[in-house]
Amino acid sequence: MSELEAKSFRDLDELEYDNDTLRFLRKKLDVFTIDVFRQVVKENKIHRGLVKTRLDNFHSKRKKYDSAFLTLEAQGFVEKKEDGTATPYFVTVRGKQLAQLLYEEKLRKEQHI
Repeated sequence: MSELEAKSFRDLDELEYDNDTLRFLRKKLDVFTIDVFRQVVKENKIHRGLVKTRLDNFHSKRKKYDSAFLTLEAQGFVEKKEDGTATPYFVTVRGKQLAQLLYEEKLRKEQHI
């Protein structure tokens, strides 16, 4: 790889959203999808990914869960990593941005109560 190619190469997995894009994408997430995202964040704090088939009510709400995970993955907030027979979801760099935004929203709501 030439020096020019090395300078122009950018790891897209490390791409971050600007504030306007982040807020726009967050606005598109419903309450259920936000709850699913928070579950992924919680599992990531203990260095495990979230395997959706292990969720308590996954089978009864499969379509809702599949839609939520698909949305979060398409927007770049979570990613799947194959691990044998399981496929856990992990928070991405952009997911960490969303987690921070949700935390700030929660603080603002608590201050207004």
